[in-house]
Amino acid sequence: MKEGGKMPVQHSIISPNLKIKGDLVSSGDIKVEGSVEGSISCRTLTLGNNPVLNCNVTADTVRVNGEFSGQVKATKVVLTSTARFNGDIYQETLEVEDGASIQGYVGRLKAEAGREPAKISAVPAGQPGAK
Repeated sequence: MKEGGKMPVQHSIISPNLKIKGDLVSSGDIKVEGSVEGSISCRTLTLGNNPVLNCNVTADTVRVNGEFSGQVKATKVVLTSTARFNGDIYQETLEVEDGASIQGYVGRLKAEAGREPAKISAVPAGQPGAK
């Protein structure tokens, strides 16, 4: 144990050759390089460049580098330039790098009264459908 009686944050890695169907729950961080179908609940979720995810995620922070399908509820969501996101994002802070692709709904975790989430369809410049 660390000073103050707190346990250090634990890190779990889903390797590229691992496929999981079901629910993942962790009080620590999870990095996914493999395949997950189900739900993930953790402190920080990082998706590698080639994972296959079709799930619902609840986390403090989510960082997407590869493909994701499903729903994310997080305080902070980061879509890197290689992210391909298809689904719903509910967040307090959203960071989208140039080159990221989003298809779906984006809304605030604490939605303002009377405001609907934005429907977004973003395609990286130079891709078919880009303006």
